[in-house]
Amino acid sequence: MQRGHRHAGGFLWNDSFTRRHWGTEVAIIAVTAVAAAASTYAAYASSEQQAEAAGYNKKLAQNNAELATQQADIDAENLKEKNKRIMSLELTEQAGMGVDPNEGSPLLVRADTARQMQRDVYLTKYGGYVRSQGFEQQAGLQGMYQHSYENAAAIGAGVSLLSSGAQIYGQTAYGRYGGYAASRYARG
Repeated sequence: MQRGHRHAGGFLWNDSFTRRHWGTEVAIIAVTAVAAAASTYAAYASSEQQAEAAGYNKKLAQNNAELATQQADIDAENLKEKNKRIMSLELTEQAGMGVDPNEGSPLLVRADTARQMQRDVYLTKYGGYVRSQGFEQQAGLQGMYQHSYENAAAIGAGVSLLSSGAQIYGQTAYGRYGGYAASRYARG
């Protein structure tokens, strides 16, 4: 049994301290290791879910691009049919008034109308192309996000493991009480 104060300074390292605290340290290290594993998995899973969401958004944008092109084609075909009906009606009205539709002003009016109608069809298709390209750019951006999130999953897991390892090291007697110096002077 020791009495009084033999040491008037910092922590005194001895075998009785080591025996008393060994089980506690092992338990703390085990709990910290489990927490580190859970944290690592959570970081990895979170980034993987974000990558999956970005992949889904990429596919959605690609589908929207295709749909925009198809819708523009349908709108252009519908416009062509409408224009044919308008041209037929115009020709019928000119012929019904007793005007020769194949000469002079009536012919120039129909030619100008046909040119305007063709421009409208072109602009309809071009508008669909522009919308489609916007969706394609969004798909490309989502693809970059997906790649970034996949990289972040691996990096985040690695960082989590390293920081947890440092935390575990700091909780051991070697890390807590001065490392090399404490181990060197404890034996002497």
